[in-house]
Amino acid sequence: MSYELNYRGARRRGRRSLAGLALVVLLACAGCFVERSHPLQEGDLVRLDPPPMDSSDGLTARPWLRSAHSRLAPLLPHSTPAALLTEDLLDEAGRPVDVLAHFGRKKSNLESIFGNWNGLAHTAQLSGTDSPRDPGPPSWPGFEEVWIPVTPSLSLFGLLGWSRDDAGQVRDSDCIVILSGILGHNRTMRTRDLAMALRDSGLHAMALELRGHGQTDRRYPDVYYNFGALETDDLVAVSRWLQSQPHVRRTGLVGFCWGANQALLCAWYDGRPPNDPSITPRLAEHLREASAQGHFQAGVIAFSPVLRFEEIIEAVKVHRPGLMYPVLATLQSTIETRLRFKGHDRHPDYDPTKYPGSLRKLIDYEYARSELNYPGSVEDGLQFLRFLPFQGLPDGNKLASARCPVLIVQGSNDPLACAQDVADLIARTPNPNVAAIVLRGGGHVGFAAYARSYYYSLVINFFDAATSPKPSTPASAGR
Repeated sequence: MSYELNYRGARRRGRRSLAGLALVVLLACAGCFVERSHPLQEGDLVRLDPPPMDSSDGLTARPWLRSAHSRLAPLLPHSTPAALLTEDLLDEAGRPVDVLAHFGRKKSNLESIFGNWNGLAHTAQLSGTDSPRDPGPPSWPGFEEVWIPVTPSLSLFGLLGWSRDDAGQVRDSDCIVILSGILGHNRTMRTRDLAMALRDSGLHAMALELRGHGQTDRRYPDVYYNFGALETDDLVAVSRWLQSQPHVRRTGLVGFCWGANQALLCAWYDGRPPNDPSITPRLAEHLREASAQGHFQAGVIAFSPVLRFEEIIEAVKVHRPGLMYPVLATLQSTIETRLRFKGHDRHPDYDPTKYPGSLRKLIDYEYARSELNYPGSVEDGLQFLRFLPFQGLPDGNKLASARCPVLIVQGSNDPLACAQDVADLIARTPNPNVAAIVLRGGGHVGFAAYARSYYYSLVINFFDAATSPKPSTPASAGR
């Protein structure tokens, strides 16, 4: 008995010592875990060779990625094992491989500063803050503020940068829309750096704030966020507005974290079949009819999508201590900030001790104040958002309907969205328009910190009309 008590006491002291050591290490290296700017620099961009003039229309997404990666791989930090591309994510029988085992990682270590230092540091440097307290839009030289009408009673705020030729005239080009992470805004350095890189490389760029985000939320505080169920439809309206501008040829879309999920939803939504089972009849009453006109045909890139979103909802139903779960704790802090900022903490059933940073509670509260406030609307919304099966509920195999080039980029050391989920998705998506790559590093959205030159070269070549992948025919896309 005495030995057992002493052992337990020693074990508790050991845990406290480890926690204290972790805190000391974090304080000593605090600069590694703060937001940083990683702009495109001279010499970073490696241009791919365009296909020969007498060739066919070019490569679809999967062979394009393999060709592009073979050219750009030397820009990655020298390390083994190598990145996994679309076909590498499946075994000979078409089953998903063990992604973490390939990279020698354990899922239990991904939120540990000792087990995943670089992943957490790169995540922190590129994540930014999701605080809504900033009083106004940021100052971006050469970008103009625009309000894009998406419904008769709602416009979305964006910062739009026109690419210009040597004479200062706006050129005819594609416009790439950039989406932040969950509840994010245009003050994130990652968004600004990418927008400027796209603009300076010959593409128009617009950083967009959805309903419930940033300046859009400040102008329309009574229009609440539906986490993609209505925002996907809004993005189609944004694409339509951009394509009506005189110097915009096509639109493209790039998103990070939950913005990456939103980008993937757009790829599905644009090519969805009639009466898609992921859209319930009640939800369909709030959405526009499918459009024959293609949107985001310049392509879609999703950095670090959270493909098992409902597992994250479950994970943050209980308090997550910051030292043990720094990423989930940060997410819970963001949720708590949102709850207070929007007055949800005054809801009769709100109890921060019972539901600390509960994402499900936030979703419930936001839906209840939105136009999607009918019984069962949250379940309808989650069905709309789902990319992989969850607790026996279907995913709808959404990306089989994508008719534009789609690229998913994930890090094997992502502490929030497990890279294994990408392989699981690819195994369910026999669509040549959908390609994916899992890099050794990059954490969660931290690719500019991990390999800046590779990151910018991949993005810009993907969207450059001269070097970009081409969509397959509808028949080969599985539609």
